[in-house]
Amino acid sequence: MTSASGSPSTFSSPPSTPTASRIFWVIGLACIIGFVINLLTAAIPPDPMALEWRIGFMQQVSGRSILLFLGIAMVVYGGLGQRALSRYLALACLVGGILFLLSGVIVIRDGLVLQSQALSTIESEATEIRSQLQTAQANPNLPSEITPQRIKEALGQLEVQAEALSQNARNSTMQSMMSMLSTQVVTGLGLLALGRVAIKHNR
Repeated sequence: MTSASGSPSTFSSPPSTPTASRIFWVIGLACIIGFVINLLTAAIPPDPMALEWRIGFMQQVSGRSILLFLGIAMVVYGGLGQRALSRYLALACLVGGILFLLSGVIVIRDGLVLQSQALSTIESEATEIRSQLQTAQANPNLPSEITPQRIKEALGQLEVQAEALSQNARNSTMQSMMSMLSTQVVTGLGLLALGRVAIKHNR
């Protein structure tokens, strides 16, 4: 897109016509409203004290944060020609950017707690099965097809499977946590950059 003078338009310049500004506003507000509606839907029923609810909610925020960022970027660009509005949008971007970066702390904490719970569950179930096998191993009245050697082999397989499940739990939790965290950080830094651009334009 080119400006009225024929030179390429830049983000630091306001839209060339009121119509262009309104188009940016409409698209930007549609993106923001869509993000908010999706977030409210995902938050029902609210239970912020529950770990599963927080993780599910943060996954929704992370998955749709780019939509929010694009919407805010369009609104900021459409309002660059209005000094007071641009100043308000700049402040909102800075606050939003800080909140997104801080939410990364929640993502890390909840991810580590979830990983710990998963590992504890695996270890608890493995311990219970191990105890049952050891009890059976000491039972002299076992059926003839269940030999001490077969029980010993089952114990070995149990250890291998428990270790594999624990490793899978660690990997899946870490991947999910890093995916959410990276999106939160990128969105937060992007909003901070938008805020700085709007502030610089008002000077």
